Amino acid sequence: MPIYFIFLFYLTRKVRLRLEKIQRDFLWGGGALVQKPHLVRWNLVCLEKKKGGLGVRNLALMNSALLCKWNWRYVNEREALWRRVISLKYGEEEGGWHTRDVIERNGVGLWKAIRKKWWLLDGKLAYHVGNGQRVRFWKDKWCRDGPLCESFSSLFSMSMSKNAWVSEVWNPVGDGDGWTPFFARAFNDWEIDLVERLLQNIHAFRVQREEEDRVIWTTSNDGAFTVKSFYSMLESGGSSMFPRERIWKVRVPPKVALFAWEASWGKVLTLEQLQMRGFSLANKCFLCLSEAKSVDHLLLHCDKTRVL
Repeated sequence: MPIYFIFLFYLTRKVRLRLEKIQRDFLWGGGALVQKPHLVRWNLVCLEKKKGGLGVRNLALMNSALLCKWNWRYVNEREALWRRVISLKYGEEEGGWHTRDVIERNGVGLWKAIRKKWWLLDGKLAYHVGNGQRVRFWKDKWCRDGPLCESFSSLFSMSMSKNAWVSEVWNPVGDGDGWTPFFARAFNDWEIDLVERLLQNIHAFRVQREEEDRVIWTTSNDGAFTVKSFYSMLESGGSSMFPRERIWKVRVPPKVALFAWEASWGKVLTLEQLQMRGFSLANKCFLCLSEAKSVDHLLLHCDKTRVL
């Protein structure tokens, strides 16, 4: 049920911490919610299994991913009734990809929280040029890996129209078509190569006057936005060398696999761990009676367990 709520509403910190406490207590204490030590940090638990976690969803990141889906739907569902209502209420930025910033002072606006997440989505969007009437020539990412204003910053500074649309730079020449960016002055000799590189970059692109401009989600193969791909993009940390296959792919009871996962992070509840948590205990291995009981000693170096 909480997923349906965080798909639409911003999850406040107080509510998120309360839900995460229920999750943590259940993971370490079981169904009875018994208070037991939480061995592994929650941010590690929430990582994907290939990164060393348990695959539990981080509620803050999940909330951001779900809210960003509404921004993606706003971009694509141009004829939907809800979109028309939102665009009439808040107005649209030039190009119509998103609304203006919501600056209501009172209350918690539903669209205000969703609109704030646009910047997370915008960095992973690219534009497919159709008629070129909604894509900025210099400032939008439609050609290669980034905006032309970043790849050719010196030429951008000389441009006569820094906010020009692609359709305004695309100019029919005779029987064919061509690009005609306008600059404020003539080029110096050392700038000719830079201009040639610009024209080579945009040479392969053409304006299709019968086709609409559209956006592409760059982190998926088909260009369509998915919450899963966006969540993976937001998730950071973990270890790419984590032995996931040796823990989760072997045929052992889940309890054994979980113990191996804890041991991989060095978080088995040994006497050493209890001392770190403030307990006053004599630390000695009960098997060999010679060394302190740590994770490495218990599983690798103890003479008794090595025989086992």
